[in-house]
Amino acid sequence: MIRSGRRVLVFSAHAADFCSRAGGAILRFVDAGCDVQIYDLTYGEKCESPAVWNDHAEISVDEVKAIRREEILVAAEILGAPIDCLDYDDSPLLLGPERRAQLLEIIRGFRPDLVLTHWIDDYLHPDHVETVQAVLWASRYCFRPGIQTDHPPCAAPEVVCFEPIAGAAPVVGYVPNLYVDVTSVFERKKSALRALATQPELPERYEIIARYRGLEAQMSAWMKPCEMAEAYCRLGTEAAP
Repeated sequence: MIRSGRRVLVFSAHAADFCSRAGGAILRFVDAGCDVQIYDLTYGEKCESPAVWNDHAEISVDEVKAIRREEILVAAEILGAPIDCLDYDDSPLLLGPERRAQLLEIIRGFRPDLVLTHWIDDYLHPDHVETVQAVLWASRYCFRPGIQTDHPPCAAPEVVCFEPIAGAAPVVGYVPNLYVDVTSVFERKKSALRALATQPELPERYEIIARYRGLEAQMSAWMKPCEMAEAYCRLGTEAAP
């Protein structure tokens, strides 16, 4: 998956998803000279930010968004990729026709050959399912000339799904068929995760997952030197048994 010259879009439902699940791959893409653009659909101001709400009972939603905005800017800078937040509001995240059309416009404007986003059946978080369904919708209509937008049609990108909710993979049927070795970049990923200070559990949690996925990669993908990995599922490809 990692090779030079790729154009990669990352669609993340909440503030931290892009970094916790795909931060290592983003670093590898950037290091390989690829063009990477990240979009957060929300700031995760409700579902990802309970620590802020618990510590500041009188805080407003806009104030929480401002905190998360600063965090994601720092995290993305560490990863080396630009980020933008569409600020659609989370929990629930609702992506109707107008918002789906905006995602279609983004895809046509960037013309990616690869899109990273949530697992298609990550039903334990409805915001994740809403995101991937809208991204798939946009990725399957972006090449149709009869749909008029400001940007011309583009080829449909490959869509690859990153990890579901931590620990939920067996429940939601997530079977990786692709691994990215993130051993060499994991300390930088951890630095980016630490920038997401509203969620202090992320560095430790995703180090555990990376080490486990590294073991999987060694055993099932013949990646013997791999110590830490991120797991992905390429849609349209039969999952490994």
